[in-house]
Amino acid sequence: MMLSSCIIIYLMTVREEIIQKVQELPESSLAEVHAFVEKVGSKQLTLMERLRRIRIQGPPDFARNIDLYLSGEKTIDEDLR
Repeated sequence: MMLSSCIIIYLMTVREEIIQKVQELPESSLAEVHAFVEKVGSKQLTLMERLRRIRIQGPPDFARNIDLYLSGEKTIDEDLR
């Protein structure tokens, strides 16, 4: 009998290995694993979704007077004092 025929090669895909590891986890760990999988598996945000999440802090008239702030006629420091 050839040596190669005596060797059992078992290739486990990454998915199968993950499934096996999860099945071996105690019940108390499953919520944490689930949260991680949900986070990793969530779709990536589109550019517009990411832009909508941007929050700018500034003086109350910042949007109305953006041109004055950009030109330097008004500064944020003087409005916050």
